[in-house]
Amino acid sequence: MKYMLLFCLLCVTSNCYILNDSTKIVGWGDSMMKGSGGEESILEVISDALDISHKNFGVGGLKSSSIGVLQGGIPLKITFEKNEIQASRSTKLAYYNIAPINFQTDQYREGAIDSIEGIIERLSEKENDRKTLGYIFQADDLKENIPIKDTAVFTFKNAKKYKDTWTIIWAGRNDSKAGDAVYKTRDNIQAMIDYMGDNAKNHYLVLSICNGIADTEYKGSNAHTNISRLNTVLKESFGNHFVDVRDYMIHKAIYDMEMTPTPQDLEDIKKDCIPRSFLHDNVHFNTLGYEATGKFVANVIKEKGWITEK
Repeated sequence: MKYMLLFCLLCVTSNCYILNDSTKIVGWGDSMMKGSGGEESILEVISDALDISHKNFGVGGLKSSSIGVLQGGIPLKITFEKNEIQASRSTKLAYYNIAPINFQTDQYREGAIDSIEGIIERLSEKENDRKTLGYIFQADDLKENIPIKDTAVFTFKNAKKYKDTWTIIWAGRNDSKAGDAVYKTRDNIQAMIDYMGDNAKNHYLVLSICNGIADTEYKGSNAHTNISRLNTVLKESFGNHFVDVRDYMIHKAIYDMEMTPTPQDLEDIKKDCIPRSFLHDNVHFNTLGYEATGKFVANVIKEKGWITEK
């Protein structure tokens, strides 16, 4: 008992946040957060650079609204067929406001509706698993059917578990960016921040959206203009929590990585695009790209004083 008391005292005096695992930082986002196209994600690079543990909740193809649902900031509102939760078998959702799971991730997630714990599972076509047919809810250990006549809210287990953990948000690449749509992305990210605990609200970063290959998203193109507008809105909204990884990757990363830019890289930079040496395809980074981004963000975290040197 005395050792447990001593451990708790040390944690209080050092302002550490205790989970039932050692996770220090989490990432919520799309394929860029996930690390698609590279051998490691930016979170792995950050974790190694800072010697901290992480959880990566990036899922390819998600819009910021679905990312917000998984993170907890945006409610997943659902109704059930026959207006009840079945005790003996899974219950199909009659309605959901935002698609929570796609084909690029685990097909079920744990969570709860109030005190009713269970899982939500995605249904898809056998011939085409990319097509979502709907979702079902399977409750844990129900003895009888539970009437649910009104709209219910399902909260994901990881949303509760990590709501007060240091957080990096990289979301919006898959959103519409035309006109006022950029403010919807901003509002979705703000909802995620509002959901966070106090510790996370003091330790979160919002990363800028990166334009892709210079052939199509060069300066002067509609895509470049829209992404620039979105990043301006994010910077104005989140202030010193906003990290402009796009600008860094264009103008500084290739030199910080001690690489010699190719003629194509230099042409890409002139077009205000990320050098092709950092790209896996038209959008996603390769391993070098994620390494450069991760090291940059790790340095930002150090400069903000989140990490106390041992």
